[in-house]
Amino acid sequence: MKEGNRMLYTEEQIQRANERSITEYFRQAGYSCKRAGSETHIEGFGGFYVNETTIPNKFYIHSQQKGGVGLVNCLMKVMDMPFKEAVRAALDGELGQEERTNSVPNYVPHIRTAEPPIPEPKPEFIMPEKGENDRRVFSYLTKTRHIDASVVNEFIRAGVLFQDTKGNAVFLHKENGKPCGAEIHGTSGKSYTVGNSRYADFSADRKVIPTEPYIAEIIGKEMNESVVRFAGYVYEKNANIVTDSAGFEAIIRKIAEIQSRSIDKAAIDSEVKSKLKNYKGVASGTSESFFSYDKGEPKKAFVFESSIDLMSFIALHPDVTDCKFAAMAGLKPNVVEKLLASGLDVTLCVDNDQAGRNFCKQFSGRCKCFVECMMNNVKDFNELLVTKRTVPFAERVGAMKSWADKAIQRAAELQNPQLGFAR
Repeated sequence: MKEGNRMLYTEEQIQRANERSITEYFRQAGYSCKRAGSETHIEGFGGFYVNETTIPNKFYIHSQQKGGVGLVNCLMKVMDMPFKEAVRAALDGELGQEERTNSVPNYVPHIRTAEPPIPEPKPEFIMPEKGENDRRVFSYLTKTRHIDASVVNEFIRAGVLFQDTKGNAVFLHKENGKPCGAEIHGTSGKSYTVGNSRYADFSADRKVIPTEPYIAEIIGKEMNESVVRFAGYVYEKNANIVTDSAGFEAIIRKIAEIQSRSIDKAAIDSEVKSKLKNYKGVASGTSESFFSYDKGEPKKAFVFESSIDLMSFIALHPDVTDCKFAAMAGLKPNVVEKLLASGLDVTLCVDNDQAGRNFCKQFSGRCKCFVECMMNNVKDFNELLVTKRTVPFAERVGAMKSWADKAIQRAAELQNPQLGFAR
């Protein structure tokens, strides 16, 4: 059971240490811990956030672009502690089994008491390298996100939106006119993979089988240990299973077998939707800054969770002016506090979910809350924009049929006026 000195601690001790609340540990150690929506911001590390709800004990440090889950892992990455020291610190000095029989120095916890934490030097912001053009970003924002071309061009001309060398959309943070951070969004569309092989494994003998997302999800779960080699790519509305000649018939049989089942498709579709992710992140050196865009002479501020929601709102409400639009890249009270301190009337335009509602309650009486998403039963402003800009397929078919029927009727009338059609 030993791996050097790692197993001086039992499995039970290690698990208990890792499950201890990260926020509780750092608060007891004297660090300032402030609630920020579904996360807690631990000051002094350059954007150190801990998730205490959806994924307990998940942490991420934006300035260093590293994170993980569990207090032991956190102490190793954040405080540079060796494994054994991290376990011991998490257990408030509790010794491992074999250590108890040996002479060990007294444990001294890392506690901050009299002196406040020394501010860390602000990490240097590294500007993402610009690509040759902005075509991919323009196409993604206009076609996938349905944001008006005029709005996208407006942001590009203002120098706050550009495409990097990887094809990502970069939303530039500026302070006093100078770049100080950047929010990065992938433009390849939401997708994830399933399977037991890589797409490249089938370069010589590749069979592509189009299917539905829920089927690909089930195949990924039930055939992952199979001798059949396959890779699956799952998108919002379609999926592809890639295999070779040897596995082709087995995959086809599996699809037919799944289709014959009585399946709760809604539950699986919900699971698929929860896995569909597009890359989101911040550029190295981005810390407490946020994305903003001024229209006219700002007398008020509208605050969003993401830059894409911000652009969607402008597309939906082109007449709103004399306003500062701000995007927090999440739910960050410090952004709202900064805007309130500047004397602006702040309206929160956060997501229509529990975290968003809790955030609004946090600023009850100090900020207004925009309820358009709630009234339309959508999650955010981009979903609202897409809903308004896209017509369901059945409605399009109905409209085309109606037009065709009228055209046929008109043609018949012109050919035979005696039928008595009204002109």
